[in-house]
Amino acid sequence: MLPTRRSAALATALGVAAATLPPARAEDVASGPSRAPDRRYGPLLQGPFDFPSAARATVRRELSPGRIWSFEQVQGVIYVHVPVRMTVVKLDSGGLFVYAPIAPTAECLRLLAEVEADHGPVVHILLPTLAIEHKSFAGAFANARPKAQLWVAPAQYSFPLDLPLTLQGFPRRTKVLPADGAVDSVPWAAQLPYRTLAPIREKVGGFSEVVVFDKPTGTLLVTDLVTSLPDTPPAILAENDKRALLYHSRDLPDEVPAEPDGTLAGAGRFFSAAFPPEMPTAGRALGWAGFFAWRWRPSWPATFEAVRYGGRPFVPPILQELVLSREPASVLAFANRVADDFAFTSIVPAHFDAPVAAGPREWLAAFRPFRAGGTSYPGALPEADLAFLRQFERTLVASGTIRPRPPLAP
Repeated sequence: MLPTRRSAALATALGVAAATLPPARAEDVASGPSRAPDRRYGPLLQGPFDFPSAARATVRRELSPGRIWSFEQVQGVIYVHVPVRMTVVKLDSGGLFVYAPIAPTAECLRLLAEVEADHGPVVHILLPTLAIEHKSFAGAFANARPKAQLWVAPAQYSFPLDLPLTLQGFPRRTKVLPADGAVDSVPWAAQLPYRTLAPIREKVGGFSEVVVFDKPTGTLLVTDLVTSLPDTPPAILAENDKRALLYHSRDLPDEVPAEPDGTLAGAGRFFSAAFPPEMPTAGRALGWAGFFAWRWRPSWPATFEAVRYGGRPFVPPILQELVLSREPASVLAFANRVADDFAFTSIVPAHFDAPVAAGPREWLAAFRPFRAGGTSYPGALPEADLAFLRQFERTLVASGTIRPRPPLAP
């Protein structure tokens, strides 16, 4: 998601958070990301959603006393750093269940070992999605806990060749999660029943997600389908690299002559204009040669408040517009099934705020955009703020990368 679009939910949250920060301090600019050895993981660049630093911090929080823990890191490009969460749940049968594993840095594994010392070892690990930003860590995390069983959402794929799981980086012991109705072979399903959004397939890749309900705490674990924005910056952003927030707190230069419009020509104009010669030295010191890829608009506070809407769960705009809108009927059927089957009182997404005080009613409200006439409701983004995604969608449809939208369900 490009940082020029304040209306895109993830980038908007970063922009609003940064706007409340004081001016950059020299020591913050100079320090950059933490270089602690226990925060290093793998090569310099892990993939398209990783920031260019081999160090990443981990923050652990207890979400439900003695029952659920959040392990948070960041992922992103340039200084658009997005919090990503691994959720650990205590199993009544003994040991721990890991949902959506993150990078197994020494710091992350040390913080996990402290929980294991009190509640037993990791027994099961679930990769609940096909998304590369989550998938890229699952194999390495499972190898760090070799006695645990790794489960993966069905329909895993690789591109350009569709390879077996072992050649996608998963251990040989990996198991594909059975269909929702065939859970006898899933030892944790009695406490943690799950529902799977069937794959939404496109010419390249697809999207699927497994949501899990923890009965003892009434908590629904979700990866990307819904999120909730806090009104203050998540602690992991400053812990990992303060420059990410300082970068977005800049006020000058206040104009970039070209914004991306979803076309290749527009992207070229955007990048040629994103290195303004008037960038001051302090701005260049933040990194990326003074790359300044957006402009502030007077309407950004209203846009942020619209998408946050008091912290209620919502479907991220990029998923809403480019992915789930291809099969709205199946998405709504899945959302209704989750609401009917699970009496949850809180949601723990894999990004941004958690836990979110929400039940089936709030969950279903997040999927209103997939019903006919569902674009106008409290908290809906103005059409003008979706213009970039809509143009990008048209470009992808014209190239055959994704299908046109079908009619919305009544």
